[in-house]
Amino acid sequence: MAKNKQTPKAAPATAKPVSEPKRPVVAAQSGMKVLADHWYIVILVAIAFLVNAATINNGYTLDDPFFTRENPLVKQGTASIPEFFKHAAYYGVFKNHDASYRPFMLISFAIEKQLVGDFSAKVGHLVNLLLFCGQIIALFVLLRRVFNKYSVYVPFFIVLLFELHPIHTEVVASIKSRDEILALLFTSLCMLQSFKYIDNGKMLNLVLSGVYFFCALMCKETPICFVAIVPLTIYFFRDAKVKQIVTAVVPYLLVAAVYMAMRMAFIESDGQKVVILTNNNALMAATTYADKLATALYIQLKYIMLLVYPHPLSYDYSYNQIPIIGFANIKAIAAVVVLGALIFYAFKNLKKKDVFSYSILFYAALVALTANILVDIGATMAERFVYMASLGYCIALVFLIGKLLKVDLVTPSPPNASKAFTVFIAIAAMYGVKTFARNADWKDNMTLYESGIQTAPDSWRANNLLGSEYTKLINSEKDPILKKEYYHKAVYHLGRSIEILPSPEALVLKGFAYIFGGQDDSAAMCYRLVLKSDPMNHGAVNNMGSIYLRKNMFDSAIRMLEPYALKDSTQTDILGNLAAAYGNSGNLQKAIYYYQMALRIEPNQPPNVFSSLTNIYRILGDSAKTQYYNQLLIKSQQKP
Repeated sequence: MAKNKQTPKAAPATAKPVSEPKRPVVAAQSGMKVLADHWYIVILVAIAFLVNAATINNGYTLDDPFFTRENPLVKQGTASIPEFFKHAAYYGVFKNHDASYRPFMLISFAIEKQLVGDFSAKVGHLVNLLLFCGQIIALFVLLRRVFNKYSVYVPFFIVLLFELHPIHTEVVASIKSRDEILALLFTSLCMLQSFKYIDNGKMLNLVLSGVYFFCALMCKETPICFVAIVPLTIYFFRDAKVKQIVTAVVPYLLVAAVYMAMRMAFIESDGQKVVILTNNNALMAATTYADKLATALYIQLKYIMLLVYPHPLSYDYSYNQIPIIGFANIKAIAAVVVLGALIFYAFKNLKKKDVFSYSILFYAALVALTANILVDIGATMAERFVYMASLGYCIALVFLIGKLLKVDLVTPSPPNASKAFTVFIAIAAMYGVKTFARNADWKDNMTLYESGIQTAPDSWRANNLLGSEYTKLINSEKDPILKKEYYHKAVYHLGRSIEILPSPEALVLKGFAYIFGGQDDSAAMCYRLVLKSDPMNHGAVNNMGSIYLRKNMFDSAIRMLEPYALKDSTQTDILGNLAAAYGNSGNLQKAIYYYQMALRIEPNQPPNVFSSLTNIYRILGDSAKTQYYNQLLIKSQQKP
């Protein structure tokens, strides 16, 4: 009797997943030994941590304080979390909305404050480094899946070169750049979920891809590019049907729509237009769009040059370190030729699913937002702007070396790979040495600014910041020889900054330097120049008033300070100087009025305020208030 044949069950009516190509079984070969994946992760994390461990002892630099100890919202800890979603990143400090929307970055700092109890640069750097290591793990796991047809050494060396590349020093060594680390961490996770969906067809992975993508966008704007990068990557590395690719992108489109709605509701609804000035973005100095475009293209070439040969590196590229050029300039011509050739190659080999084509398109998509071509941004150039994009370069570099040395990158343990491995390790070692040395430049502001003046001597900001730092040292230094040295350096660099780009800010700082150097007349010249164009400049008004006080020109001090105080009665330094001017001119009641106004705003005034009030009330014969303010004077002098 014939056996009944079982009818096969119909497959569920869902999109068929593309079967994940099986990794080749490891056989005995003469090549390098293949380890279990977790060992590669251990190696990558250990190297990343050791090379960057010195950053833990660095202090706060550049904008770090704006997101930590000087941010009123972050200082409130986790209680401010709802506010972070309602405002731009810098709102807590400057009370205005810029184009940066990064709630998760601010939340991470608020959690730090809540757990530690106070702000600590050491803790901030440690958290950054741990997050960087976590991001390296996620990136390796992602690339292991993306390149699942290839040897494990492919994703391993891609990630190794990425984590050690010196151009990433700013991201790891700057606490503020946590936004970059978090953004790449979450984009790695969302892409991993997308590939799991393509390989396995599970809806949970589709949902998780959207969740992680939302988290990425809450860290920084750049991940919006992954709306295009995800389908591009699936197209190149999976034989997926169009329907599956479209389905995989749906969560990204939905989340992107929610993200744009949040930006419009929270940071663009107040009608404040972000004005981009030349001091932040040198491209704004271009007189024609053609010159702006030519310069912007050259900057993109400069990024590629720094990826290939990462020296010299700089924390700043402000005006006029990269001068405006036209298309007749050889630099612009070179940029057009190189960038044009890369784009031509990418599209020509798109249908072939060429890995170099993918690397170029991946890179191009991620630099599009910061290239000052599609949109203008608040900086000319910054090494952190190619943090994510540089992954495309690392992918291309690994495959290029493999191709040049004729290494079979598909074989789990290529038998002829020793030369390629030697090259990879040599490049990684050079990157690691450069990164380790570069991390030391981020020790503190003075160290960073001194390195910046070597690499960006024509930047107004590099000179301005270094001059400002020397000005602070003049005031605190006791050694007269060092004090004189700091004075001359401050005046030189602030003067250089003004030569490059005249600005009230630099003139006020130069005036500070002259004051600390005992040159009141030179300081007054700086302040008069500022007041000519900006009569209500706080720094110029207050310090000009101080100069008049020191010269016993009390009526001039009052004429300088009082109009500002009447317009803005919240500046305690101006109120204090105005009170001193009235007191010294004999108008004690006016002096009391302005001193009391300053005390209502900030009770913790310097000792000279309480000393003046003690003397005023002694003259007026009010023994009770004399004794009261004398006690406050003693108390203020006892504070560390």
